[in-house]
Amino acid sequence: MAFWKKFQHLKIPLGEIKSATDNFNNNNIIGKGGFGKVYKGILSNSKGQITAAFKRLDRYYGQGDPEFLKEIIMLSGFTHKNLISLLGFCDEDGEKILVYEYASHGSLDRHLKSTTLTWRARLKICLGAAVGLCYLHDPKETQQRVIHRDIKSSNILLDKHWNAKVSDMGLSKIGPANQKHTFLATNVVGTFGYIDPMYGEMSILTKESDVYSFGVVLFEVLCGRLCFENRNSHSESLVRMWKQSYKQKRLDEIIFRDLKQHMDRRSLETFSDIAYRCLHKSREERPQMSQVVEQLEIALNFQSRVVEKLEIALGFDEISGGAVDYEVYGSNEELNILLPKGIPVKRGGTGNNGWSSLKAEILKNYFHSPWVVISTMAAIMLLMLTVMQTEQSFALFSSQVDFEVDSTLPVVMNAGLFGVGNIVASLRSMEIISDVVGLSVAFSCTQRRAT
Repeated sequence: MAFWKKFQHLKIPLGEIKSATDNFNNNNIIGKGGFGKVYKGILSNSKGQITAAFKRLDRYYGQGDPEFLKEIIMLSGFTHKNLISLLGFCDEDGEKILVYEYASHGSLDRHLKSTTLTWRARLKICLGAAVGLCYLHDPKETQQRVIHRDIKSSNILLDKHWNAKVSDMGLSKIGPANQKHTFLATNVVGTFGYIDPMYGEMSILTKESDVYSFGVVLFEVLCGRLCFENRNSHSESLVRMWKQSYKQKRLDEIIFRDLKQHMDRRSLETFSDIAYRCLHKSREERPQMSQVVEQLEIALNFQSRVVEKLEIALGFDEISGGAVDYEVYGSNEELNILLPKGIPVKRGGTGNNGWSSLKAEILKNYFHSPWVVISTMAAIMLLMLTVMQTEQSFALFSSQVDFEVDSTLPVVMNAGLFGVGNIVASLRSMEIISDVVGLSVAFSCTQRRAT
């Protein structure tokens, strides 16, 4: 009884949980695992209503009272923005239920094959999960170190903002944090494909066992698939093949196809290098989680640099109030989805940003063909000649061309090149920006319908 006293504030009556889940209605099931089924529900408390996840113990799935207690102890004692939060628990009428914050995007494993989850977004998720695991291995305010023992993509949850949260602490072990190496002799638990081979062979658990498992997750994110596949009624690990592909410099054969087009080369090299190092058979050769965090930050920085340079070139600080997390995209369709209002352009040296009514086209991958380059330059030259014939003045400054044209003068512009057809426009300004990434062109102009 004394043990439970310090957790009394976390107790939630069974009646409230039944009400929140509609008496554990199957329609509210959002997942299941080694502990049992997980339900979504609306929980009422002193602060109002909150959406929560309810994990209901079912001993049929393999776990029981020890994991239930461990989860309460761990998540009430270790709190971090990249760990799932425990809202409460229920131990009543034979029911054992854990109540967590609701991660609306579910687990990472469900998104590995997503064609809309960009490389940059994947890097952010991996970095968040690494930070959470690093906190468990080296907590600053406690003398205890936590070894998770079951790191896998299905135990990394994603909230509504796609922030990663490490979850499922029921199998974790605690050891002293003031030692460089913590060894625990224990029975082997975990999930096939993610278990450290040294741990599996010797039953000796270290924090480097978690590092190995996390390396497997990194390769899953890179390859867009789980680390195993079922063949002839048994599971076969893909980790060995992934490692061979890295060593033989054949990563291109295993990278998720929808990621290749927008990957920064240096970002990929940094990411794949740290992922491979995590999978070293020798524990001494594996990096610390703090080193993994550092390398993932570098990989993310490389991938983000294109966007930062584009911002500097265009002279603006935000898009749609900062609500859009964007990258340099190669298609007009993607750009139109992300930038429905166009790109804000700094005009006339006044420092004021305005929205161009005609969407700016950033055509990073458009100019692969030399004929397209020639056609584009020819169209620009024709446009310049047209303006010159109006006896209007124009100035040429390095990589920027500014035109001043009578707003009533219709300038016929063959804009089929930009996917918007032939239009009649009043051209107020046109900016041509050379980006270091490639031939990227940003156009801003004011559209007027022909009357």
